[in-house]
Amino acid sequence: MKFAVNYSIPLIHLLEEKAIKVDLIKCPDWEGMLEEAKKHNPITIHYDHDVGLGNTFNLDLSRVENLMKQTETPHVNTHLVTPRNFNPDDPYELEKINRLWRDEIKILTDHFGAELIALEHFPYTSANPHIRTAADSEVFFKVIQDTGCMLLLDLAHARITADTLGIDVKDYIQDLPLDRLAELHITGIRLYAGVLTDHFELKKEGWENLKWALSEIRSGNWRKPCLVGFEYGGVGDVFVWRTDKQVLQSQVPKLYEMIHDCD
Repeated sequence: MKFAVNYSIPLIHLLEEKAIKVDLIKCPDWEGMLEEAKKHNPITIHYDHDVGLGNTFNLDLSRVENLMKQTETPHVNTHLVTPRNFNPDDPYELEKINRLWRDEIKILTDHFGAELIALEHFPYTSANPHIRTAADSEVFFKVIQDTGCMLLLDLAHARITADTLGIDVKDYIQDLPLDRLAELHITGIRLYAGVLTDHFELKKEGWENLKWALSEIRSGNWRKPCLVGFEYGGVGDVFVWRTDKQVLQSQVPKLYEMIHDCD
């Protein structure tokens, strides 16, 4: 398993200082950032793609493929989503979205192969009730089963979704197709503006969930993913205020050791 950390200026400074070590810098598919990041470390791309809005029909697949070849990106990720006006209680809309998900994913699997497409769900909260169906573990499992694609499991997304549903996070995760696990994401969560939000530093529960996940991988109960990403830090107004150099310096070495001890 390779260990990746989100691109941020504090991360680059720590790498320059040789204060930490990572296998890969995790970047969005922003060409300027990719050019800067690759000066410091090998990189992997986390694409800003989704299925459920029709965007895949206009996706530049050649660009996606070229960026993969230029980096150490192991697969193409995409997110299972629904439109903001989606009504999860309307049978017609459910039928329509299920057909759209499969049609969009087929475009990706036909081009890249199903084993190179990793599907992820967003966290379901009171702030995005339209996501409920896309985050439903049974629905999500069936989409992966029908399309043959792989699973990208975000432990923070699972924790937030399970909290919203009022169920145990381990029960929620165990209902996912873990034999298709290709990538694992980790980050801390906390209440922000009254809603559980991710991309914070890891706290006690986050560390415990990661230890549990790694033990499941080590024991062979879950497929071993090729990539584990620490989604802490970033650039721009969304991330810069929650990117602390001291957090990176403290948590990245521990994570690096944990993940490589699991190999």
